Amino acid sequence: MKSPPESGRRGPLISVRAVLQLPVVQSGKPEVVAGEENLDRPVRWVHAGEVRNMPSLLKGGELLLTTGTGLKTGAVEQRRFIAELAAREVAALAVELGSTFESVPATLVSEAEKRGLPLIVLNQEVAFVEITETVHREIVNRQFVVMRRSEELHRRFTGLVLEGAGIPDVLTALAETISNPVVLEREGHGVLYHATHDAGSSEVLDSWHAPAGEASPDRYAVAVPAADNEGWGRLGALALDSPLDELDRVAVERAVEVIALTLMRNRQEEILAVRERGTFFAELASGELGEDEAWARAEQLGFTRRTGLLLIVGLLRAPKVATTPTGRDDLAWALVWRDLRRELTALGVPNLLGARAADDVVLLVLGLEDAKEREEMAGRLAALIETASERHIRAANAVVVSVAAAAGEWSEASEQLQLATAAGEAAAMGPARPWHDATTADLHRLLWSLREHEGLRSFVHDRLAPIIEHDRTRRSKLLPSLEAYCAHGGRKAETARALHLERQSLYHRLKRIERLLGEDLSDDDTVLAIHIALRARPYVDTDGGS
Repeated sequence: MKSPPESGRRGPLISVRAVLQLPVVQSGKPEVVAGEENLDRPVRWVHAGEVRNMPSLLKGGELLLTTGTGLKTGAVEQRRFIAELAAREVAALAVELGSTFESVPATLVSEAEKRGLPLIVLNQEVAFVEITETVHREIVNRQFVVMRRSEELHRRFTGLVLEGAGIPDVLTALAETISNPVVLEREGHGVLYHATHDAGSSEVLDSWHAPAGEASPDRYAVAVPAADNEGWGRLGALALDSPLDELDRVAVERAVEVIALTLMRNRQEEILAVRERGTFFAELASGELGEDEAWARAEQLGFTRRTGLLLIVGLLRAPKVATTPTGRDDLAWALVWRDLRRELTALGVPNLLGARAADDVVLLVLGLEDAKEREEMAGRLAALIETASERHIRAANAVVVSVAAAAGEWSEASEQLQLATAAGEAAAMGPARPWHDATTADLHRLLWSLREHEGLRSFVHDRLAPIIEHDRTRRSKLLPSLEAYCAHGGRKAETARALHLERQSLYHRLKRIERLLGEDLSDDDTVLAIHIALRARPYVDTDGGS
C-alpha cells in the first residue's frame, strides 16, 4: 500500500501547516491562535501588506503577512477585516508582534476562530521577504514536479495505445500508477469497466455506487469527452488503497485524454467523409470534371439520380463560433453535418455535403423535383441546421445559410457553388437570418465585394472616425446610439425606446454626435450616408486606420 503523502505535500501547492514548518517561518516562533482545524488549507501565494483594504486586493488562497499597522482600529473594523479575509477564502493570516501589537487583539482571535480562518502569531521578528521567497520557490518547484510527472504519464499512456493497447490496458496502467482502483462510467449506462489495485472488485463497485457522505471514500472524477456528446461519461479514482494526491489527479487527467482520443477514433469516418465530398466540390468548382464524370462521382459519394434539379447551398460557420477546425472542434462540426444529412435522407431528399480541411464554407447540394420547392426547402434546411448545431456546438445561429439557384446540370452547379460561397462570406458580416438568398441583390454582398476598395475605406473613415476615436478613449459610448438612430430611420421616439432611454437623454447624445461629426442628423441624406458607413464598417479595417 502506498504511504500517505506527508502533510502539506499534495502537489504544487503547500499547506499552511507545511509553511509553518519551514525554517524561515520557525525563526519567527509561530503560534497558531485560531483556526487550527484548517491548517491543511493550500497556500497559493504569499502576500505582505498593511493597508486596511487588503482583502479587496486578494484573490483567495493567499497567506497574508502583516505587522498589524492597518489593524489599529476598533473591534468592529477588526471583525470586518477578518470576515472579509474569510469571504475571500484567504488561506491564513499571520501577524508579527512587536512593532504594532505586543499581543494579538482578542477581537481578531475570536472572529478568526468563528470564521475558521487560521490566525498565526509571529512572536519573533522575521523578514517577510524571506518567507515570501521561500514559499514561492517551494510552490514553483512543486509545479515543476507535477509538470514533469504529467509529461511522463502522457508518454506512457499514449505509448500503450500506439502499441495497440485498448482502454482496459490504459485503465489497468492507471490503477497501478496511482495505487488505487479506477472506474470508467458511461452516462446512462453505468460502469463500463473498472481496474482494481488491492481492494477487490465488489468493494470497488460498492464504494463507487455508495451515496456521497462521511462513509464514502475520497474520489476524483473527470468528465470524458467523446464524439458526439460532452457528457459521454466520466473516469474516476477511489482512495480505497491509499490517499489521492495531486499527482494522482494529474494521472487521471492524462488517462482521460488518451481514453477520449481512443473513443473518438471510432468517429473519424465522419470527418473523412466530409473531407472526401469537399474534394469533389473543389474539383467541380474548378471545372476539372465533365458532366458524366461528375454524375458518376456524385453517385459514388451517395447522391442518387432521382431528381432533375440541384439546389446549391453554402454553409458558413458564423464568425462568433468559427474556430480552427482541429481536434474536438472539427469533430463536433462533422457531427452537425452528419445529423443534417441523416435528417435530409429521412425526408427523402437526395443530398451531398462536404468541405475541405482548410475551408470555412461547407457546401451542400440538394435534389429538387421542381424549382418552386426552393424557398420551402431553404426554410426547412435552416431549421434542421439550427437543431443540429445547438446539439453539438451548443450555440444558436452558429451557421450562415446561403442558398443559390437550382441548377439542371453539374456544369451549372459549378458557378452556383462559387456564388453560394461568396454570398455566404458576405452574409456572415450582416444581420442574422434563417437563410440568405444568394440570387438576389444584397447590400452586404455589395459591401463585401468592395471591402478592399480604398474609396469605401475612406468613406467609412471620413464619416465615423470622430465617433470611433471618442468611444475608444471613453467609457460612455456614442456609436450604439448612432447605430440605433440610423436603424430606426432617424425616428427619435423609436430610437429612445430601443435604447431604453428618456428622450432628453437621447437628444443630448445626438447633439454630442452632431458636434463630433460636424453633421446635421435631421438631414435624411446625412443619416443615409452614415447608415451606409455603419453597415460597411465591419468590412473595412477602420479601427486600425482611424
